[in-house]
Amino acid sequence: MPNHDLRILIADDDEDDFILIQEFIRDGFPSARPHIDWARSGQEALSCLDSNQYSICLFDFRLGEPDGMELLRNVRQMGITLPIILLTGQGDEETAVEAMKSGASDYLGKASLSGKTLSHTIAQSLKLHKEEDQRRKAENTLDAQDILLQAVSDASNILLTAKNHKDSILEALKILGKALQVDSAEIYQNLASANGTPKFFQCFAWTKNLPQEENSRDIFSSPSCENLELEKKFLSLKEGGFTQISINELRSPARKLFPNGNISSFTLVPIIMEEVFWGFIVFGDSQSERQWSRNEESLLKTVAASIGSKIRRHNDETAFRSIVEGTSSQLGDDFFRSLVSNLASALPVCKAYVSEMIGGNSLECSILAGWDNGEFVRNKMFNVKKTPFEDVIAGMVTFCSDSDHEIFNGQTFSNGQKIRSYAAVPCFDSHLRINGHLSVMDEKPMLDKHRTLSVLKIFAARAGAELERKKNESLIRNMAYHDALTGLPNRILLNDRLEMALAQAQRSQSLLAILFMDFDHFKTINDNLGHDAGDQVLKGVAARLKKCLRNQDTVARLGGDEFILLLSEINSSKDAENLANKILQVIRKPLQVQEHELDISLSIGVALYPRDGETSTVLMKHADEALYLAKKQGKNCFKFYNSKEISLKEV
Repeated sequence: MPNHDLRILIADDDEDDFILIQEFIRDGFPSARPHIDWARSGQEALSCLDSNQYSICLFDFRLGEPDGMELLRNVRQMGITLPIILLTGQGDEETAVEAMKSGASDYLGKASLSGKTLSHTIAQSLKLHKEEDQRRKAENTLDAQDILLQAVSDASNILLTAKNHKDSILEALKILGKALQVDSAEIYQNLASANGTPKFFQCFAWTKNLPQEENSRDIFSSPSCENLELEKKFLSLKEGGFTQISINELRSPARKLFPNGNISSFTLVPIIMEEVFWGFIVFGDSQSERQWSRNEESLLKTVAASIGSKIRRHNDETAFRSIVEGTSSQLGDDFFRSLVSNLASALPVCKAYVSEMIGGNSLECSILAGWDNGEFVRNKMFNVKKTPFEDVIAGMVTFCSDSDHEIFNGQTFSNGQKIRSYAAVPCFDSHLRINGHLSVMDEKPMLDKHRTLSVLKIFAARAGAELERKKNESLIRNMAYHDALTGLPNRILLNDRLEMALAQAQRSQSLLAILFMDFDHFKTINDNLGHDAGDQVLKGVAARLKKCLRNQDTVARLGGDEFILLLSEINSSKDAENLANKILQVIRKPLQVQEHELDISLSIGVALYPRDGETSTVLMKHADEALYLAKKQGKNCFKFYNSKEISLKEV
């Protein structure tokens, strides 16, 4: 810490102790010149804290009335968070615990004080306080961003779902204004006069503490500002810039835009439509100019785009109604199917698709739902490389009104037809990550770029949310039925598949086998190399086991180092024997874990249906007993349950 920044308050009613502590501090910080204030009582200390800012405080436990402990509690109740060290002549563990619970940064006995110990404690307390302050600021920033993100989500939802565009925009401004804790939120439209002079009209306005009806103003009777000489900051809005203005920066003509006398600063967010500056949202604040993070700027620009889309959408309300009504109550596959059919009808085009990205950075996509000349299509995989969609998954909007050349490679979309026009927009999740795209195509030219992209952008937001919900639902379902470490089915999914396999075996009078597998000496790996190495072994073995199976077979992890293999529809016990031998051979190969090359082996117990049992419970029990026999008779082998014909196979 710079010398001039270290300011210390010592509260002690003993002058000799104060002088001694002061000397210890100066000895402990030989290169510094800390500023030290002395308070002889608790009241004097509170007065000092009220009129000065300190880096750290040292309170004597036996200060008087109030004593150091009570003074500490009073300071914390006042919301003062600076580090405080409690000092005492005779302390005990109980007092130390009480001090820390009351908010002390540390607790020291005067008898053991020295320049070294005191300076170390002060430096450590300052370091911890700085880290805590940074953490608290980071949390506050994240909390503010979360509040804004929720507000943007709520406002976007209102803008997307509310029928009355005027009421929905006012409600969106109210939600944003309250979330941002500003005094006003207004929307101005840029209307050029007949001679080209800029002219701004106030379309919508929300002011804190005013009833909703007083915030509602008609565009043609609202204040306007003609012959406005735009300053550089206003001009940056036309380029899509995020702009902040102090009222003192504006000349008289520009101040007419902001008649509220309590406002001292403004944040202007442009509304861009079709790459044209339509107007702006202005957030008026009575406080000084605030600092916006890039995430907050992005969120406000996102909601500005949503508001702009809502205004444009008002003129297309009739055309959009069919889409809204067709998708508003749908979820999942029903939503996607309804969306593409209604998009094709409303735009109109012959093809419409909702596609999902496969993996975060992959060029592979999957069609979740498609409408192709009156028929639904889905589950088609395609690669976007060297197609217009390559730009879309990079976050760009793409539009082609008419093309004379082949646009897409292959037959994924064309089906023998020549696609002359297309449009596509990306879909985003709640973290503004691209998770898919909406696209439409036609055999004839698309003439209305403005309207086509507007529709797609509007519903890309809803589609992105549904894609995210679908993905989260799939993850939750996967977590419920799969082992978190290996990704293999867990006991629940295994039992379900086993019951299905038994039912099928009963119907077809076929055989199935249960192979109960357990590591030999797995505890030794965990004990010698640690659980991380053990986890790597489990994952490596799981990968090897999966390669040994047919598509209809299942390998599951029960927990620990126990695995179950369900082998369905086998011809004889020889199939199970062959697979057991194959597994033992595959697992025997050395496994590289960290810097170690490990020799792994398994013991396997085998039970057959219907010979060894006809229910899942009995089969699992008998396979477990066979595993016990394999362990007992040498390990690194397999053993059939109660089998007299087949002897133990040593490997």
